[in-house]
Formats: sequence, C-alpha cells, structure tokens
Amino acid sequence: MGIDVPAGGKARRTYENLLEAIRSEIAATGSFTAERAAARGGSSLATFYTYFPSKEDALTAAFARALDRLAAWVEEELRIERLLELGLAKFCADFVRGCLGFFAEESPVFRLALSGLSESRDLRVLYRDSEDRVFQLYHRFIELGQAAGKLREGDPHTMARAMLVVTQGFNNPTLLALDPADPLHPELRDVLVRLLAPVSAA
Repeated sequence: MGIDVPAGGKARRTYENLLEAIRSEIAATGSFTAERAAARGGSSLATFYTYFPSKEDALTAAFARALDRLAAWVEEELRIERLLELGLAKFCADFVRGCLGFFAEESPVFRLALSGLSESRDLRVLYRDSEDRVFQLYHRFIELGQAAGKLREGDPHTMARAMLVVTQGFNNPTLLALDPADPLHPELRDVLVRLLAPVSAA
C-alpha cells in the first residue's frame, strides 16, 4: 500500500519533520502519543492531526519509512557485483553485519508495528507488500548468482524463501546489541554460506 506524502514545499517539510519526530519518540520511549510527537517536532497538536489523522496512520507511516529503508538497503547490498568482488563468505559476513545494524537501529519501530499487526489491516498489508518486495530481491539475486556459478543449484523460489526466513530472524532482541567481536557473527555468516554455497565449496 502507498503512503500519501505531501508533494512539496512547506507541507512536505512539515510532514517529514513530524514523521522523524514520531520515529525519534518511538526510538526513545518504545511508543508515542500525538502530543509527545508534536512537541518533539515543534508542531501543534492540530498540525499533527492534519498530517496523521490517527495514531494508526502515524505508526503506519513510521513503519513504511523503516521498511522502505530496509528494501533500499537490501537492493544495494544484493548487487551481483558485490558477490563477484567479495566472494561468498565475505559477502555473507557483510550482509549479516548490515542486517544486524539495520535492525538494531529500527527495532523500536518494528516492535511497535509488529505488535499491532493483528489489529491493523493497513499494517498487515504494508508488511506483506514489503516482505514480497524483499523476497523478489532475494529471488533475483539467487538467480543471478546461480547463472554466474557462484551460488548452488536449487529452486530459486525455495532458496529465496529460506533466505527471507533466516534474515527475518536477525530481528531478534538477543542480537540487537551484539558485540562486533562476538563469535556469533561468523556462526550467522556460515548459516547463509551453507544455504547459498555451491556443493563443492560448502
């Protein structure tokens, strides 16, 4: 589903300022109210409700921004050139660290939004659409990697589903403050390597 964003000028700036205030309030406290977000954004409550008629609308917009960031990051990371340049092990190590970094930054918004999925059709549709978008990026990456002989043979659809499930698991509270030197990093890297590596390299 699309999120209506003002086209330009002052309205766009006000919207973006309020959206960032909502996201900042969630990051700081784990939740938000219209009053706190408006105050953080330097706007009146009336202005807040002009752009976000309900709390659900505001949370949906904040979640949409986080999901857009995720899809843009995945698309950039999954360039086949990166796999060819880095090799599979280094590629997977970088991807794991990037995933963990993203979820550490966005986890408050994800937690709050995911807790409301059962009650909000808009959040459910947004999440499903984003999941499909990321799945398609995984699917294309696997097809290209197979064509280049760098990833194992197998059904790209099934492999992309497996990769999606594995990486969704990185949004886990036990991983969000993981020390860069923690030996769990190479273990997680190896999970992806085993999923993707050609049989002769596994």
